[in-house]
Amino acid sequence: MPVHPPRTASFPRKREPLFAEPENLAALVAKQCCAHSPVMQDTPPVSVIPASPDQKPVIANLIQLYLHDMTEFMPFPVEPDGRFAYDFLDRFWRFPYLIMSGNEIAGFALVIDQCPLTGRQPCFFMAEFFILKAYRGRGTGRAALAAILARHPGNWHIATPRANTAAHAFWHKAVAPLNATTRDIQFEGDTWRLNAFIARAPSPISPRPSGERSARSAG
Repeated sequence: MPVHPPRTASFPRKREPLFAEPENLAALVAKQCCAHSPVMQDTPPVSVIPASPDQKPVIANLIQLYLHDMTEFMPFPVEPDGRFAYDFLDRFWRFPYLIMSGNEIAGFALVIDQCPLTGRQPCFFMAEFFILKAYRGRGTGRAALAAILARHPGNWHIATPRANTAAHAFWHKAVAPLNATTRDIQFEGDTWRLNAFIARAPSPISPRPSGERSARSAG
């Protein structure tokens, strides 16, 4: 929270902006995706769906792939059963999403409503964000981000530890077309890059009056 899996902040364990007019937020991010990803138009549409409680095992499985990829940048302990240790799924199960490419699972996101780095609340925070390798480099992550922001208007923080260079590269591109306040912050002995921004609710589309004709039909 897309290239390599962005690692965002977790509660006390060392592992692991955007300000635009509401009606233009998703369109602006999508435009940037197409500009940097020539194959975007040939791929299925990206969407996010809220994960139900019975889909928690699905996300738990995806987290194993997520942590595996993360070991390129930082160590993660492996339990005796061969699985990576991860104790935050229940705590982060506030606004869980499956990221879809067409009908296929492309990743997941876990959104919470408090920033663990600053303690700010209410403030939406991307606790975890992951895109499967097969879907990276084609705008999937940025499209998913736009869809998530549209669902959660308000103050946002997105943070990544300096050790995760791939996450920095992704989020740098993701926030490039938007206005954000970016600063470094110390958390649990590590330096994190914190992006703060406001996502505004999309404006409703006003229906055209029944008696109004379009310019094309008026001719």
